[in-house]
Amino acid sequence: MNQLDAPQKTDRRVLYTKMFLRESLLSLMREKPISKITPTELCRRAGINRNTFYTHYQSAEDLISDIEQELFSKVQGSLEQLGSGLSTRALITEICVAIAENFDLSRILLSENGDAHFLERLISLAHDQTMIAWRTAGIHADDALLEILYTFSVNGSVAVIREWVRQGMPQPPQTIAGQLEQLTYNGLNAFAK
Repeated sequence: MNQLDAPQKTDRRVLYTKMFLRESLLSLMREKPISKITPTELCRRAGINRNTFYTHYQSAEDLISDIEQELFSKVQGSLEQLGSGLSTRALITEICVAIAENFDLSRILLSENGDAHFLERLISLAHDQTMIAWRTAGIHADDALLEILYTFSVNGSVAVIREWVRQGMPQPPQTIAGQLEQLTYNGLNAFAK
């Protein structure tokens, strides 16, 4: 074996280990909240020893944070590729598409055993572009009121998306995004001049 082959095998083993840990954690999260999952239980489910776990993560929360960050980064990358000046519908659609493409992961992250604030952080990626879209659409409220409207819109969207995921995503992402946009703009029309 030459030296060039050694790092690839090590990297592959690390990837497999992390994959088994992720799958095991998500499996456990179907049964109970992250706060109730111990590294020992997680290692037992993954079939690895605790030292291996601690080589990569400090806790189950650290691992779920890594998983969430990966999905968060995918959505952020998609939004950046689409560029600025997007409509609210395009922004929400992109978020819903990412959630749908990662259905199993999303279902667990958005469940009662997942991170209650993950979806809020995901939707908040679109904050600045949403504010620009609203101003372009003729919403002439001051910044403080726009922030209140945005907070209201995000929390309503979070509830709708969470229910959509819980029901197994019966509508396509584009449909749910269109409904959220319509609900948002119907509320915003009261502030348009």
